[in-house]
Amino acid sequence: MADKLVLDLETKKTFDQVGGHHNSHQLGVSVCGVYSYELNQYRAFREEEFGDLLKWLTKAELIIGFNSKSFDFTVLQPYFPQTRLGSLPHLDILEEVYRALGFRLKLDSLAQETLGRGKSGDGLDAIRYYQAGDWNSLIKYCLDDVKITRDLYEYGAAHGNLWFSDGGRRTSIPVRWQQGLSVIDIVKQARQQGQQLEIQYLDDNGLVTASRIDIQEITNGKVKVFDQQTKQVKVLDVSKIKTAKLCGQMGSWQKGLF
Repeated sequence: MADKLVLDLETKKTFDQVGGHHNSHQLGVSVCGVYSYELNQYRAFREEEFGDLLKWLTKAELIIGFNSKSFDFTVLQPYFPQTRLGSLPHLDILEEVYRALGFRLKLDSLAQETLGRGKSGDGLDAIRYYQAGDWNSLIKYCLDDVKITRDLYEYGAAHGNLWFSDGGRRTSIPVRWQQGLSVIDIVKQARQQGQQLEIQYLDDNGLVTASRIDIQEITNGKVKVFDQQTKQVKVLDVSKIKTAKLCGQMGSWQKGLF
């Protein structure tokens, strides 16, 4: 089965050290982090392992990144002179954001508004880790970015949009990689059919909790539910439901309560 990968990399040098952004191909790669959907595994590739990395990349049905077409693949390309990385199937989340908005956003900004959490540092931290030989911190930083990119991709696939702050107002960004019914459509279907939902919910701290819920009302992006775990009525923000799956009919006594 063809794999789907999420990719991010860290560089050895800064733009100042190579004479500017037009020389990004000279930055060098300290580590390349990848998440494999087929293996459900994160892996960090150091330079001596790039032969294995190339095998992963060329077998993938899709490579997902953030600013990865113009940055990550440009930096990585010199290591693979016999393979044109730009020809590989590729979804660049930043490219999709620019298509929708007409301007670029930082990964951290999208993550804060969409996932409720941001990056663990910045690219200069990664270069300092590399220069100090602190591979554990470098790999952790890189794979943290891979996870954020993966979670943004999955949110877009589930909801059909991401979020950003526009002058302090949380604003939707439509994306084109949504798969199947959106979360809001599944929520509406559960309400109409009297079915329970299994959901993963992003709380205000960016933590994900699993619940089984009965839908009571849907109003202006909010959903009033009965939580089977806590036996409480709650009001949830549909935009913070990470995943939703129908899981059977509600009991007749529960339907009567609504």
